[in-house]
Amino acid sequence: MSNDHFEKRMEFLKKSYERIPSTFDPEEVFKKIDAEHPPAPVEQKPVKKGGFRQRITVLAVSVASVFIIGFIANDVLDGNNQNPNEENLESGEIDAYIEELKQQFEVEKEKRREMLQLDEEHFRMYAQSNSISILDHKTFIQSVKQDGNANERLQEVYNRAIEELKTPAEMIQDVKRNPLREDEEASIAFLNSYREKVKRLQAIYDQIVEENKTAIDAYEVDPSADKADVMMTSKNSFPEPLQNIINTMKEQSIRLTTEKYTGDIKSSFYLSRSVDELPSNLHHFTNAYMNMLADEPYLYAGVLNDTVPKTVGTLQTMEETLMHVQEDPSLYPVMKSYFITLFNHIVKGNEKTKLFDADGRLLPEYQEAWTNLSYSGNATPLTYLMRPIVKEMKASDWQQSEHWDSLNYNDLEEALVLYREGVLEEYMYGEMPVFEEKTVVLPNEAFDQEVKELYSAFKKSYDKSVLKGISPVHIVGIFNYANEVEDPKTMYRLFNENYGDMSETGFSEEQYIDFYRKGLSLFRNATDIKFTNENINRYEHAIYGFVTINNGAEVKNSVHLTYGEDDIWKIRDMYLEKLPSYEQSPEIPIDEMTLKHMKELYETFKESKNPANLYGEVALTIMSLYLYAGSLQDYETQYALIYQEFGADLIEKSTFVENGDRYKFPYAEDMYTSMSFKGLEEDQDGNWPGVATFTVNQEKYPKLPAAQQFHMLWTDDGWRVNVNHLK
Repeated sequence: MSNDHFEKRMEFLKKSYERIPSTFDPEEVFKKIDAEHPPAPVEQKPVKKGGFRQRITVLAVSVASVFIIGFIANDVLDGNNQNPNEENLESGEIDAYIEELKQQFEVEKEKRREMLQLDEEHFRMYAQSNSISILDHKTFIQSVKQDGNANERLQEVYNRAIEELKTPAEMIQDVKRNPLREDEEASIAFLNSYREKVKRLQAIYDQIVEENKTAIDAYEVDPSADKADVMMTSKNSFPEPLQNIINTMKEQSIRLTTEKYTGDIKSSFYLSRSVDELPSNLHHFTNAYMNMLADEPYLYAGVLNDTVPKTVGTLQTMEETLMHVQEDPSLYPVMKSYFITLFNHIVKGNEKTKLFDADGRLLPEYQEAWTNLSYSGNATPLTYLMRPIVKEMKASDWQQSEHWDSLNYNDLEEALVLYREGVLEEYMYGEMPVFEEKTVVLPNEAFDQEVKELYSAFKKSYDKSVLKGISPVHIVGIFNYANEVEDPKTMYRLFNENYGDMSETGFSEEQYIDFYRKGLSLFRNATDIKFTNENINRYEHAIYGFVTINNGAEVKNSVHLTYGEDDIWKIRDMYLEKLPSYEQSPEIPIDEMTLKHMKELYETFKESKNPANLYGEVALTIMSLYLYAGSLQDYETQYALIYQEFGADLIEKSTFVENGDRYKFPYAEDMYTSMSFKGLEEDQDGNWPGVATFTVNQEKYPKLPAAQQFHMLWTDDGWRVNVNHLK
């Protein structure tokens, strides 16, 4: 692409907010609509003709006119269905209300002029055309007078006019009060309007700077200082119009800056503190639009405004938005144009950008940039184009690539289309296989037998071809059965081949066997095991899935697997909960720190009384909480700490609270000196018991035995007190 064409494209992007043609004249449309009954002329102050002012006027008129013309068109269509003899209000009352709204609007307009500290002429450029002008058109007024909701429709016009009048700073305050986090469409509309107002103000500020250029040129600063920065803190040195904008522009997140290459003083948008808070109040897919406003136009005279690494980050952020956000006609095409232009600059370069050294080798800075653009586990437009280029470049010592040679300027846009159509992944990695879905209801003797047979066949030689085509549900079943018979070697062989290299903490087979301790069955208390294609995802060429182990309506556990080209599912990630019998706490002293922790935990737990909030706490902590709550006669909190599951005689809460003394144990802060815990083997009812032992301070409590033993039972949420043992 020639430099001349490139510069023209960037100039177009810089002015992209002027998207409605300058030849559009809403007044001509209004005249045609009102041809039979032209409205009374509205007195307006003359506006000087000039290229700059005309462009700002066209922008302001264009934005409002889209709404106004649509409004009139709808009213004309709606009016055709109205009976002209039916009126909700008297015609005179409507006329009076319209005049009242127009007067209120003038007050609001003057308020904004004072906020921005602009003179009449410059403020007219900001607010010259507005939806309020529809109230001067006879066709609309006639339709309103035939409508039964005149007040509502007129108020709607007024409200929209005020929204159009608000400053960028006011818009930010509005969205903070009423966030749009869940509304992507409204977030885009907000940002589009915000961007247009910021651009309009920048154009006005630049014009005022130009009008005061003589005073600016005469203002001398230290050569080492940035003149624009000094001006922002020295407003009193300049004529009043310039003082006024310096005084107010920062509130709109605009400041004076010195252009990098020309040295000209211009206005620039920047990410102020208030703007930094904006993304958290808008839909997350739209955040890149906010960054675009601060960073555009990205290039100046064919040279990047930012470093290559930062531009790569910008491209990746843009890509995320362009892949997922709705394709609106306002901001989306602007960002897409920037996205394509920056990509081609980084990857193809131009006559001003040197990509290769004298030996024809890609410069290290671009080697890193291209590699980063190619790096993503998912199928994205950037990855799709850059991965084969980087692969070929690396193979040739960064000197050549057929994919790079054939890369076309519009290839990125085509890749983006493929992604949005949902087929890019297939282009990159091939068609996603469809797997047989399976659900096994438990208990299931037939499934148990199938698992045992597969286990025996696989264990003979650990030939994975035995598992070819086997459902991931059965793979998980084999793994679980191997744990039940305490066969860690078979468990390890069911993992994917790279299990030992997955991380720095990966295990070799020998380490896995050494560290192995039997865990609880994956299917404990489960109602079914399920695998569906909805549980499948792809990372590059690898396919991943997971099996859910369900307990009624809830997912009790899940096992992650990976699928290989050999048509075999292998365990990728698995955690076995240790047997409760392994929990052993040696005797520890009960000191001030122990008591403090117990009291703090009690204060927190008594508010919710939700046992799940105690997940991870050791048995001795649970027992201490129970004893302490009993000493305070807080039987409701004690009730939340008792065992109420399978094999227990359930106790109603009211019964427990009314008979609290029956279920509490002796306790005082100085009664016990130390404590210990021992988990026991599973009993005949399938429960896991344990015993907490508290050593008594017999000097103070000689009538108590030397030690008090309290019985506990394990649950999925941790250890609980077995009060039924008292019976």
